[in-house]
Amino acid sequence: MNHKSLFCLFIILCFAFAKAQKAPTSDSLVIKRKIYQATRVTTAPKIDGEPFEKFWDAIPTGGDFVMIQPTNGQKERDTHKTEFKIAYDDNALYVAAFLYDNHPESILRQFSQRDQIDVQADVFGFYLNTYNNQINQTRFFATSANALGDAIAEGNREDYSFNVVFKSETSINESGWYVEMKIPYRTLRFPEIEQQDWSFQIIRRIRALNEEYTYNFVDITQGISTQYDAIMTGVEKINPPLRLNLYPYATVISDDFDGVHTNSYNAGMDLKYGINDAFTLDASLIPDFGQVAFDQVILNLGPFEQLFGENRAFFNEGTDLFNKGGIFFSRRIGQKPSGSEGIELFDDEDIINNPNNAQLLNAVKVTGRTKDRLGIGFLNAITAKTEATIENRLTGERRTQVTEAFTNYNMFVIDQQFSKNSSVALSNASTIRNGSFTDANVTALVLDHNDKNGANSYRSELKMSNRFTPTGTETGFSIEARWRKTIGKWRPSLAYFHRNKKWDPNDLGRNFQNNTRTFAADLKYNQFTPIGIFNRFDIDFRIRHRRQIDPDLHTNSEFNINPSFYTRERLAFGANFNLFSRELNQFEARKTGQVVRYESRFFTSGFISTDYRKKFAVDVRMSRSKRFNDVDESYNFSFSPRYRFSDEFLLVYRMSWNKNDDRISYVTTTDNEEPIVSRRDTHSVENTLSGTYNFNNKEALSLSFRNFWSRATFSRDFNQLAQDGSLLPTDYILSGDFDPNANFNVWNLDLSYRWRFAPGSEASLLYRNSIFNFNNQGDLAFQDSLDGLFRQPSRHNISLRVTYFLDFNDAKRWFKA
Repeated sequence: MNHKSLFCLFIILCFAFAKAQKAPTSDSLVIKRKIYQATRVTTAPKIDGEPFEKFWDAIPTGGDFVMIQPTNGQKERDTHKTEFKIAYDDNALYVAAFLYDNHPESILRQFSQRDQIDVQADVFGFYLNTYNNQINQTRFFATSANALGDAIAEGNREDYSFNVVFKSETSINESGWYVEMKIPYRTLRFPEIEQQDWSFQIIRRIRALNEEYTYNFVDITQGISTQYDAIMTGVEKINPPLRLNLYPYATVISDDFDGVHTNSYNAGMDLKYGINDAFTLDASLIPDFGQVAFDQVILNLGPFEQLFGENRAFFNEGTDLFNKGGIFFSRRIGQKPSGSEGIELFDDEDIINNPNNAQLLNAVKVTGRTKDRLGIGFLNAITAKTEATIENRLTGERRTQVTEAFTNYNMFVIDQQFSKNSSVALSNASTIRNGSFTDANVTALVLDHNDKNGANSYRSELKMSNRFTPTGTETGFSIEARWRKTIGKWRPSLAYFHRNKKWDPNDLGRNFQNNTRTFAADLKYNQFTPIGIFNRFDIDFRIRHRRQIDPDLHTNSEFNINPSFYTRERLAFGANFNLFSRELNQFEARKTGQVVRYESRFFTSGFISTDYRKKFAVDVRMSRSKRFNDVDESYNFSFSPRYRFSDEFLLVYRMSWNKNDDRISYVTTTDNEEPIVSRRDTHSVENTLSGTYNFNNKEALSLSFRNFWSRATFSRDFNQLAQDGSLLPTDYILSGDFDPNANFNVWNLDLSYRWRFAPGSEASLLYRNSIFNFNNQGDLAFQDSLDGLFRQPSRHNISLRVTYFLDFNDAKRWFKA
């Protein structure tokens, strides 16, 4: 794509921005908030999902729900009325819901476990904001199959890792289905004042009709959903209870690998303590993460490390504050030791033990928000010194080498909310290692501002990284500035990103690219309400212009059109059309200042997703990429059918096939530090199978299987690189045992049984089987590679973990009794 084409596209978007800015003033955000008065009671109802007892007769009824989608603003159907009642006493909040349906046999009731509410079942949600700040919500869910869930929300972000102990039961009869909830005050944070200032929202999702309703109307064309809470009055003279919860656990593990059998036992405890009405302390004493999900490992031949999602509950739950500034990546804590791949060996030496992870000794975090809307988050974690063991094969003498020092990780955040939906935050992340290892400190200042009419959103970030190495201090900077329109159907946005040469937050954060700046312009059209056969659709136009900072260099530009459509029958489909200019890749050569030139290309993709309400559904995705005036091209195809055998049993299969031919790729670096490249062919196939059989909403048997195969073959026509990134001939030949070709195959299977035998308490039995193989036979076909995989030693692991929930207030009552 040449500069003239890019300039024309910018002009087109500028005209569109101007059109979008002429939205009528009637679009300004005006919120009408309903008012409901909660009733104080002296006795508690029986929570059985049948709110027909006398207790509820005197409680006022709320109703008159309004559709949020597909027809935003439409009144609820006469055949599907929704009503609720709210009461409270000194210990808890009580909610009853009456979800009427003139065809109760049509209510979908797929079973699921905790927090799995996005299944084929109707959903009731009670959202509570104990500070009435129109930003934060604590959300409680129940499904028509009697599953429960909970989450915390801040604006448009929703976090299901939040888990508290509350009670929810449902029932169904000839008139519809019903919910009763008991939400103890120990699950909430609220100020210790005479008269509480709370707000709330109630949602209902009717899967069979593909409709969603709310108690207080939410205008999806402007603002965000948390701004549309109703007001709850009448809650007074309640005191925040002592919030002290203990989660003792015990784990037994039996492991067998390559003829070596070991048994291990572990016990510890997680603790949650309410320091005051606003702040909570979480601690993990003797942490155990033996049953976390396996990582989705791939063959990684790129210049950047492969990153994995966080599977450890402690680092997932209640960590929304730590995301401010984007400088915290919890997988750094206990990661692969930084020195594990740089161990120096002398003659006749072998590495006999090289730990893959640094042991986490303990972790603690404090989070909360005051009545003045000041949020504070503090996290500290310590990992042990990690050593590799090296043995001389002739003398048997052993020595150790430190691969990771004793390390302290710390994260601190202050976040002050102001106005209706704005905040300013200061974040700091530090990594301190014992001895002469590198220490680091990263600071971020973040401003999120939404104007009073809810029409525009502004965001800016200023970040600084400092790495204290044995040779000196390296200081880097990062700047981000964004604007987007948040009202109307046409929503433009502009952004600028700047990361200088020495920006490096990777000791406790994650960032791949520095010495770059990016100019971004987006324009999105949203059709929020049904039109023709469509429930909704959107079309997204994007432009990106990327440059190297020092020296100044245009590295790449991109134009993208991305339409997505959703029909009334819940068929979704869409496409992606991309044009890229020639690219000067700053990182492929693994040498600072050396670029690799790639020709301009097009990329196109499409997807289809059928109706999940039916027993059989399928997802299909495919893509194609081709460079102009070059042989480099790639294809991708994925196919994922799913079948719901019953409301208890769902099975999902996914196959992904990917092929990339003749890509210019890094091979090695010569002795005089010149990178060598050649054309590379890669081919990968991934098969996954996941299924769950739910005995009920407290017991489930789950299967998770993954096999990933990938091969890479490098051409022996090697090249060096000119200063402009073009290819130069070379007489380089491979030497010694080095072979860049790769055959990679991994097999993971998890079979688990989980039983939630009491509120907050769980027993889990897990069988895990894993096999891994890597060699340089890049010409192997899939079946041959699979045969070779099964000749490798297999790991068999069985573990049992039991966690029990203890609430200090309940314990006091037990002792008194």
